[in-house]
Amino acid sequence: MRAWRMGFLSPSYLLYELDRRDRDPSRYVSDRMRYLRLSQLNAPYSAILHDKLLFGEVFRRHRDVLPETFAYVRRGRVTPRNHGVRVDSVDAIFDALSRRGRLVLKGVRGWGGSSTIVMEDRRGELLLAGTATTRGAARRSIVARGPQILTEYVEQAAYARNVFPDSANSIRIVTMIDDETQKPFLARAVHRFGGRHTRRMDNFTQGGVAALVDPETGRLQLGIRVLPSGRPEAVERHPDTGAEITGLVVPRWRETVERVLAVARDHPYLPYVGWDVVVTDEGIRILEGNSNSGTDILQVHGPLLADPRIRRFYERRGVLS
Repeated sequence: MRAWRMGFLSPSYLLYELDRRDRDPSRYVSDRMRYLRLSQLNAPYSAILHDKLLFGEVFRRHRDVLPETFAYVRRGRVTPRNHGVRVDSVDAIFDALSRRGRLVLKGVRGWGGSSTIVMEDRRGELLLAGTATTRGAARRSIVARGPQILTEYVEQAAYARNVFPDSANSIRIVTMIDDETQKPFLARAVHRFGGRHTRRMDNFTQGGVAALVDPETGRLQLGIRVLPSGRPEAVERHPDTGAEITGLVVPRWRETVERVLAVARDHPYLPYVGWDVVVTDEGIRILEGNSNSGTDILQVHGPLLADPRIRRFYERRGVLS
């Protein structure tokens, strides 16, 4: 009840440890603000970020950073979306999978990776979300799922693969438009890593680890994971692999930031975006954009409103009123 009166859901209250005397709740973006105010910041264009098929269509001019989309799948009907690799049936999905080894099915709508599944073909052995299955069962699963897109699996750079190899470990990079300069700026960046219980995803709340990225150097700070109690625990190494997280530097970090800011600059009608970015050996891939980025993974490392530029962004858009 205390959390509710303060505008927070109980998981956020525990995660931010707002019962501690040194914590000032007014410096945090509350859940009430997030659900009632932040969700309106990109209106009326937020649908572009809510719909993964639409996102791909709008951002297709940034082909150098977008993963390939091969098909749109709905009720077993497969519509090709790529002229170079024609995937026009469920059988063609399996053929493409046998050639590439891994593909990704993403629900057109969904959040937190809940509608995303990684398909794998390991020399004829078929896996969905890491679980072995038969071709017939996989076919039924594909047909039963809601509208979805079929995309390439993005192979991450070695630094992230060494920390946890069984998920594409992405960086949530939040950009905001500065009202004074009319240019986007990097508000916060958090690197996510999957875990043994995250179903090939890098989901923080389902057992993954998140580490704040220093905006200037790309160096990772302490990793944080959520304990069964809902409380945060700081870790220097990945709990499943033992790989060091704290002090790790994202390669070509400044190039990554500049490229994301350039994309944000081309779409000023979306002033508030949480980009999911994977760094590869060749460059970056932007997996998707989020119109109402989860604040838990951002604020578990410290309150957003402690940054004057972020606070000003929210104030001028009526989020804090």
